[in-house]
Amino acid sequence: MTFATMAQAGTPPAGPGNIEIFNKRSMVALEGYTAQAGQEATVEVLRGGATIGIGVGTLDATGFLEFNHPGGECWIGVTPTIKPGDEVRVSFSGEAFTDSAITASPTVTEVVGSGFTATGNLPTDPENRVRGTGTVTITGTYDPADPWFDPARFNIETVNPENDDDKTPPGEDPGLSDNRAMGISLVPDAEHPNGEPGLWEATATADPATRTIVGTYTLFTKADYDRVLEGDHVFAAWMAGEEPALGLTQNEFEEIPGPGMGGCPPSPDGQVPTAPTTAQLSSATGSTSVEVAWETPAQPADGSPVTGYRVAAIGGAHAEQETAERTGGTSVSLDGLEAGATYEITIEAYNGRWSAAQSLGTVVVGSGTGGTTTPPGGGTDPGPDPATAPGAPAGLAATSASLDSADVSWTATAGATGYTVTATSADTAAAVPAPVTIAAPATTATLTGLTSGATYTVSVAASNANGEGPASTATVSTLRAVAPAAFNLTRVVPGHESIAAEWTAAAPGNPASPVSGYDLVATPADGQAPVTVAATGTTGTVSGLRNKVEYTLTVVAKSGTTTTRGTVPATVDNTVTPTDVVTVTRAQFRADRREYKISGTAQDSTANRVHIRLGDVAGSGTTIQLNVPVAADGTWTVDLRNGPTLPTSNRINVTSDSGARTVALMTRTR
Repeated sequence: MTFATMAQAGTPPAGPGNIEIFNKRSMVALEGYTAQAGQEATVEVLRGGATIGIGVGTLDATGFLEFNHPGGECWIGVTPTIKPGDEVRVSFSGEAFTDSAITASPTVTEVVGSGFTATGNLPTDPENRVRGTGTVTITGTYDPADPWFDPARFNIETVNPENDDDKTPPGEDPGLSDNRAMGISLVPDAEHPNGEPGLWEATATADPATRTIVGTYTLFTKADYDRVLEGDHVFAAWMAGEEPALGLTQNEFEEIPGPGMGGCPPSPDGQVPTAPTTAQLSSATGSTSVEVAWETPAQPADGSPVTGYRVAAIGGAHAEQETAERTGGTSVSLDGLEAGATYEITIEAYNGRWSAAQSLGTVVVGSGTGGTTTPPGGGTDPGPDPATAPGAPAGLAATSASLDSADVSWTATAGATGYTVTATSADTAAAVPAPVTIAAPATTATLTGLTSGATYTVSVAASNANGEGPASTATVSTLRAVAPAAFNLTRVVPGHESIAAEWTAAAPGNPASPVSGYDLVATPADGQAPVTVAATGTTGTVSGLRNKVEYTLTVVAKSGTTTTRGTVPATVDNTVTPTDVVTVTRAQFRADRREYKISGTAQDSTANRVHIRLGDVAGSGTTIQLNVPVAADGTWTVDLRNGPTLPTSNRINVTSDSGARTVALMTRTR
C-alpha cells in the first residue's frame, strides 16, 4: 500500500491536494482538492506510459473522491493492479491543471513468525487470555534512491479486523491489543509510537546497503500473535500531510486484493481473456478436415495467461458442430467434416474463464486451400522424363489475406523451366487476372486485381522445352471489406470552445481491413451543422465549438468506406457543454474603505463579461461588480471602493457570460 502526491520528493504537491495510492487494494483517494470541488476528476493508472486503468467521478464539497472503496467510484472496465513504479495521474473537467504521483518502491517479500511460547501451565487469566511471548517479522525491499520514499513518512501495517475486541466471539481469547490496524514507524514520534506499553511492542529498521526494511512485532498473548501473523501485511508511504489509515475497511469485506463494493469490475486476473481474431484456415483437396493455426493475442496488463482454447467448426448440411479443445499449442485439426460444405470456424480462449466465441471466418472443406495435391493417377511421382513435358506441380497452396490479391505456392517440379499461374471464377462479376509466368526455380506467385469476396480456382502448370504439363488446382477466396470491431468511448471532457475525448483502439474487422483512422463528430443540440475532426490515435479534440451549447460527441472508426461507431458505456457521458474558463489572479479587500482589487483571466475574449459576487455558490450572493468586460488579451480587472462588507468566510465567486465559474478566497489587506 503506498500513499503519494505530486512533484519532487519532500516538497508539497503541485496541486492543493493529496493523492493516496493503496496499491494492494487497487484503490486511489483524492483529498483536499477544494479548489476543484464539484468538478469531474479523471484518474488514470499508467505503467510505462500505457494506461492500465481509468476512473471518472465528481469531487465532493471538500475536494474528496475515492475509487474502489465502499461509497466511492468504480474503475471503468477493469480494476487495475497497482504496483510500485506505476503513475497515478488526475485531471479535472474545469481547468488544465493536473496532478500525479508515482507509487513508491517498498514491497513486502516475507512474513515469518517465531512461534508463541506460553508462560506457566497455560492457565488463562480472568479475561480468558493465554499469556506468553511471540514475534512476527515482516521483511521487504525498497530503493534507497526512490525520490517518492521518505523514511519519516513510512509505516509497516498489519491489518486484521478480528483484533477488535467487539469482534471476538464469546469464550475466545480477546488478546491484549484492540487494534484493527497495527503500525510500525521507521521514524517514531510521540504521537505515533511503536507499540503500546504492556500490550505489544515493535521495532523497524531500513538498511540502504542491503535495500531491506524489517519490522518486528512482539506480542504477549496467543490471540494477538495468531492474528498478527494471519493478518494483511502492507507497507504504507505518503508524500504530504498526516493522513489517516483510509481504505483499510476494505479488509473487513474480505476483498483484498480485488474490486471494491457495489459490483465494481474485477481485477485483470479476474477478467476473461482476449481471444484471437485471425487465423490461418486450410483444408487439403479431398479431405474432410480443416487445419486451424493462430497466434495468442496480447492480454491486458497483469491478466492471467491463456492456458487453452476451444475451436469449433459450425456448418454443413445439418448445421452440425465439431469442437476440439487444446490445453497447449496454437493449432488444431477439426476432423470428420462434410466434404464440399462451408463451415464457420470459431475460437474461445481460456485463462480460468472462457472468453466469448470469436469468428475466424469460413472455409470450404476439401477445397484444396492450403492443402497438398498428389501426382496424376495417385501413387509416387516417377520423376522427370527428359523427352516429355513436366508433371503437375505438387504441394499447391493458395491463400488470401487481402481484398484483391492471393498468394500461391507449390513444390518445385522436376524438369520444369517455368510455370504458368492462372485464376478463374464462377462468379461472373469477379475480375479475372491475366496469367502470370514464373521462371524456375521460383515456386511462388502473387495474383492481383482480384474481386473482394470472390472465390477463385487457381491453376499452376509446369513447362519446359517439350511443352506444358498438366495443371494442379486449388480454391481460394479473397476477403471482404469488414468494418472495424466494436470499441468503447472511455472519456469525454468539455473545455473552452472544445471537447476532448479518449477511446479504446478499434481492432480491424479482418487482416484486410486495417483501421485507417477515426472521426470525432460533435453534434449541437440546437440543430446547426455538426463539427467533424479526424484523428489517428485514441485521443482527439474537437475545437471551434460554441460555449454554452450542448453537444453530443460520437467517435467513428474507419476502414476504407466502412465505419463503426464507438460504444458509450453507462459510466461515460458523451453529451457535454463547452464552457469558458476563468481564473482569479488577484483578490484583495481593504476593510476600512470596503475596497476590492480583483483581477483575473478568461479564455473567451470575444464580447465576454465577468460578474463578481460574494459567497461560494457561483452565480449567487451579494454583488461586488457585474458586467466587467474581458479585454482582447483575456484579462479583466475590478477596482471598487465602498463595496459590500466582506463576510468572514472571505469567499467570492466569478461567473462569465460564456459559462465559466470559479470560487476564490479574498485576502484582507487592512
